[in-house]
Amino acid sequence: MANASPVSKLADYIEQSGLEVPALADEYRYASLPLCVVDAVFSIGVRYTSTQKVVANLCEYTGWPRFASSREARGAGGRGPLDMVALFDTLGIEGMADTVFQNRQRTSSRSGILKAEAVLLYCRALTEAGINSFSDFDQDRREYAEAIILGLPGQSSGIAFDYFMMLAGDDNLIKPDRMVQRYVGNALKLDAIPQPRQAAILVRLAARDLCQRGHKWTPLHLDYAIWRFQSAKASTKD
Repeated sequence: MANASPVSKLADYIEQSGLEVPALADEYRYASLPLCVVDAVFSIGVRYTSTQKVVANLCEYTGWPRFASSREARGAGGRGPLDMVALFDTLGIEGMADTVFQNRQRTSSRSGILKAEAVLLYCRALTEAGINSFSDFDQDRREYAEAIILGLPGQSSGIAFDYFMMLAGDDNLIKPDRMVQRYVGNALKLDAIPQPRQAAILVRLAARDLCQRGHKWTPLHLDYAIWRFQSAKASTKD
């Protein structure tokens, strides 16, 4: 085993950790794309409970449905990025931050923009790419939206965009946040946690390896299982 690849070592560690394919959290059946945007933007660098509160505040203010009955049922009667832009046109960025989201977090502690503004810029990018509902995604539109969003303030890493796509229905991506980075670092006994993109690639390849071993992992399910595993470890230490 000394010469085992990092991918096989990670897959071994996942098996030894006792991770099982979980049922996905409610967030993966958001009723509309704007909720996916808000979650993806506001969840970076904070405790997830604060993000859940922001989404709940938006739905309470607007009356928009929060969850669909299933991932397949999403979008029926839901709102789109155009509706979110219209809301910003009425209330402005400050009004959205204070009255709707009730959250003034910034994308970065140093010179970052309000996350509320980032939501607006995301939604404008999606509409420019021709995306206003879950059914509008195709390769060209998605890549065009990604190209615009990666150029937005605080979005160059692509982590938030990948997470947005996971929430929107892509099962083949990983959100390489600190939870995933720490898990991979522990699994491979690294001196320092891996870079986000490196961690994402390794977890994605490990999911493929595990499928070849007879498990039924998608990268999305594995990401969520790792997040729950690391969260439980963190809460035990608190």
